[in-house]
Amino acid sequence: MDSSKNNSDSEYSEENEDTEASSDVADSSDEDVPKLADDEYKEMPFEDLLRLQKKLGSRVYNEAIFGKTKEKKANATVKPKSVKSPKQTSDNESDDDSGPEEVTSKRKVPALGMRKVKENSTIARPRDPRFDPRQGYFSGRQFRNNYSFINDLRSKELRKLKNKLEATTDPEEANRLKFLIQRTDNQIREYKKQKSQDKDRLDEKQQVRQAVQEGKRPFYERKSTKQARALVEQYDKLKEDGSLAKHIDKRRKKISAKDRKKLDFAT
Repeated sequence: MDSSKNNSDSEYSEENEDTEASSDVADSSDEDVPKLADDEYKEMPFEDLLRLQKKLGSRVYNEAIFGKTKEKKANATVKPKSVKSPKQTSDNESDDDSGPEEVTSKRKVPALGMRKVKENSTIARPRDPRFDPRQGYFSGRQFRNNYSFINDLRSKELRKLKNKLEATTDPEEANRLKFLIQRTDNQIREYKKQKSQDKDRLDEKQQVRQAVQEGKRPFYERKSTKQARALVEQYDKLKEDGSLAKHIDKRRKKISAKDRKKLDFAT
């Protein structure tokens, strides 16, 4: 048993001596390898360096000129980098103001209005009441009935503007007041016209409903007949007010201006 232990110890010592000797030889060979900083390599011409590269080979030549790179030892000593979570990286990148954030192109972006939203989501989304069916649909007749007081305010404003026009002496202020009076008067006249049309439509609907209830066939007046009847009513009203001639003259001037424009385009 003692002899076997001694033999094993001797073999182990021999192996250690061999490894130490090989390491010493490698260190001595590393020290013997010339570097580019040596004077003889600085003074060598480029052609001689190319010949030396062909003779020794690129690997040995690079080791001789630049020295051995100890990448393996460096990689073994360097600690592995800690992997950052995506949240940390995003926070660090947001702090950097060097440029805009890059968005990946691999993620599909949904089309406008096609994004899936959960029904029970508590996120407050802005909505436009003009295009939201939950707000209902606009009714001009209902609007005029609910806001009929606006026309009364316009009538009061018209009276105040006329009083200001009588009291003013500035020509610019007078022109401005005349413009406001004309605009307010047109708004009042248009409101009355819309109210009369609402009344005619409501009467027509009531006649149709009554005919259906009685079992009769409902009568629908043509659009051309409605326009002719409205025109006759308008002329009768102008005749009563005494402004029919003025209206006809204005109408004639408007038609002549249109004809003149057509002739200018034709020539």
